[in-house]
Amino acid sequence: MLALLPPVDGPAPMLLKQKVTMQARGERFQFLIVSRFDATQARLVALMPTGQQLIALEYDGKQLHQSVAVPVELPGEAILATIQFAFWPEASVRQYYPPELGWTLRLEANRRQLWHYDAHFLDIVQEAGTTRVKNYPGEYQVTIKTLEQKDLEQ
Repeated sequence: MLALLPPVDGPAPMLLKQKVTMQARGERFQFLIVSRFDATQARLVALMPTGQQLIALEYDGKQLHQSVAVPVELPGEAILATIQFAFWPEASVRQYYPPELGWTLRLEANRRQLWHYDAHFLDIVQEAGTTRVKNYPGEYQVTIKTLEQKDLEQ
C-alpha cells in the first residue's frame, strides 16, 4: 500500500547504518539495516545482530529485487517504503501520496504523518538520531537508531 519512491527523487547520496527494533503483537525483534541511497538505486540489507543476512533489497525506481536469506517474515518492501517516506524530500513525498488517491499528509520539521481515507496510516517522529514509526494498519511500532550516516560524493 505504501509507495516505493524513485531513487532519483531521494535525498543526497548517503549510506546509513541503523539499529531497528520492531514491536508487534507482543513480540520484539531487533536487526541492523545498512542502506545506500543514490540517484540510481536504493539498496537495503537487513542483518541479524550476529551479522547473518535476513533480507536484501534493490530498487531502481522501476523494479524491486528482493532476496531472503533466512525464512523470516520481514516486510522488506514496507520497510523500504517507510524509510523513504521518512527521509525523501517533502516534494517527492507529496507527489507520490496525492489527495486524489485518498492520502492526507502532515509534514513538519521532525514529524511526518500519513492518513489514507481519514484512517491514520503512519506516524513518524525523528529526534536526536532516532526515528520512531507507528504503522497503524500493520499494528506495529519501529524504533530506528541511526548508528552512522555518511554522505557519499558521486
